[in-house]
Amino acid sequence: MSTHKIPRHVSVSCWQALIDHKKDISRTSLQEMFIQNPGRAKSFSAENNKLYVDYSKHYITEETIQLLISMAQSTDLNGAIQKLFSGATINWTENKAAMHMALRAPADKTYSVEGEDVSKQVHDELQHMQDFVTALHSGEFRGHTDKPIETVFNLGIDGSDLGAKLVTAALSNFAVSDIDIHFVSNVDINDMNSALEKSDAETTLFIISSKSFTTKETLFNAETAIKWLREHGCKSPDKHLLAVTANHDAAKALGVKDENIFHIWEWVGGRYSLWSAIGLPIAIRIGMDHFRDFLSGASAMDQHFCEQTMENNLPVILALIDIWYINFFHAETMAIFPYDHSLNMLPAYIGQLIMESNGKQIDKEGNQIKYNTSPVIWGGTGNNAQHAYFQCLHQGTHLVPVDFIVSLISNSENKSQHQELLANCLAQGEALMHGHTEVDRAETEWAAYKNIPGNRPSTTILLDELSPATLGSLLCLYEHRCFVQAHIWNINPFDQWGVELGKNIAKQISEELNEATDNNVTHDSSTERLISYYRKKNESC
Repeated sequence: MSTHKIPRHVSVSCWQALIDHKKDISRTSLQEMFIQNPGRAKSFSAENNKLYVDYSKHYITEETIQLLISMAQSTDLNGAIQKLFSGATINWTENKAAMHMALRAPADKTYSVEGEDVSKQVHDELQHMQDFVTALHSGEFRGHTDKPIETVFNLGIDGSDLGAKLVTAALSNFAVSDIDIHFVSNVDINDMNSALEKSDAETTLFIISSKSFTTKETLFNAETAIKWLREHGCKSPDKHLLAVTANHDAAKALGVKDENIFHIWEWVGGRYSLWSAIGLPIAIRIGMDHFRDFLSGASAMDQHFCEQTMENNLPVILALIDIWYINFFHAETMAIFPYDHSLNMLPAYIGQLIMESNGKQIDKEGNQIKYNTSPVIWGGTGNNAQHAYFQCLHQGTHLVPVDFIVSLISNSENKSQHQELLANCLAQGEALMHGHTEVDRAETEWAAYKNIPGNRPSTTILLDELSPATLGSLLCLYEHRCFVQAHIWNINPFDQWGVELGKNIAKQISEELNEATDNNVTHDSSTERLISYYRKKNESC
């Protein structure tokens, strides 16, 4: 196996030019860059579909951007984008396309997967969702005792959970229904029982979301749900079950009626699936009109990504800045801080998107790579994060590029409180960049431990307001940013083989925790001892 220190398809001269440029630019502080170029904020910002992105507080100049774009052009990034949107088989390890963009396209837009037009299938399934949501909200859809549904559980994990959970919470101000929605992904029975204790089996509906319908955690929770329904007098559990899957036969075998099975396609990856019927909980909460607005916002960003030149392409520019820090400044982590409690799950969602997509060490040709790929993504919400993490950002030793996200208009009635939130967001971006000035040092009793050096980079993303359309655009922006990173690194962002190994070993250990087996599986001495310790303690209980 060959080993490569730079991506194989990148021009060596372009890469070297960036190495040399990094040495030059490191001699200039961010503060000095703003002094040298008073129009810097205008030059390094852009607006699209009610998102305003300021990326001026980074170690970049016009030359930096041009060098990064030249490097991207050497990899035929435009060709890669066209290939993505063509429906070609770009997930080569699983022999699949990655056509999640079709899920959010308008009806008059044609998308094909390997030559087959999938647009009608997508919009037929959207109509299926529309019909169900209308029936649920009107009370036409009822449980086994003819009572309307009051509580919905979404049983899923990974991409079948986190995206829908994020958006359902984030857009709660757009709710058109007071149906309670719970998300259960954990196999820890306490996770489900705590919500079931407050639920009525006669008015509870379970959505089983699993593309393969073989995911152990989800099936375990589905079986628990069916058992609970039966224990509470439900003789027809099928009236309380929905499924979202590509495996209809398995869903029917579990007892889900055919008309209550919503389809997802093999060309939709799990972490890109919230735009499909996996987003059914979103539609239940905010209604299909708002759900379609959510899709439209994402589709507008798709169009921007597909049609804009690199210089004006937000996902491209932000991804190239990511590459700049990860591969030339050797940043190992990036942070995301939404200043809106409704977006408190956004750092986890973006973390899953980027780390599961781009946490790879083998390139497209099967070669071991020696350059950094996905950073560790982390973050928190607004002012709470300031009191938890920002000490490290301001005075720590690590370079951590930051994304700040805040809306200009609040969905709440307390405008003054939102202004305070906005002020804190903007202040942190300035404080990270400026640190303490010479005036600060002169006017206060100074000590080295008080020094805030500044020179810490950040991006600020302003939403006109947190709405279905702007949230759709924001999430799509990160999706395409992730794709561009993967293309530059010459890796496949659409598989996740690293997730599978631990799950397979867990199946073996699960058997061994109950009793000794003769499966001839040998573990390391640490794992063997931990299994034995569990058995010993379990026997004494």
